[in-house]
Amino acid sequence: MATLKAAFSETYEVLTDLNLPSSDRVQCCLANWFMCGSVYQLAKELYGNQEGSHATPSEVALTQYVYPEAIKQAPLSEEVASGHSIYSAIDFRRSYPDGRMGSNPALATPEHGRQFYEAAVKELSNRYLEFANS
Repeated sequence: MATLKAAFSETYEVLTDLNLPSSDRVQCCLANWFMCGSVYQLAKELYGNQEGSHATPSEVALTQYVYPEAIKQAPLSEEVASGHSIYSAIDFRRSYPDGRMGSNPALATPEHGRQFYEAAVKELSNRYLEFANS
């Protein structure tokens, strides 16, 4: 997301330098399925405090829905790491060896993924139309 926001800033700067008519009217907007309020609410309802922030059941569920042929089962330890600061990739692997950050991806189902997909498509479509018409 930071990379896209930086690209937006560079785009605005280049357009300004080109001195094109109406270039100041160009607007970029970042939107993501996991940033949708409806997705957040659904994840909270389905998973409560086991949603976590990485390798989440909502991420896994959406992937299971979109790619059902790729569903895999992996043994997960009982203990789930959370609350560690991250300073590098090495530090991340040390603090979160299985990639889970307070999450329980074993709760994911393709049916949940369908619900996330439909909620995100609806909300993002509405946001896009509002953005395009503003």
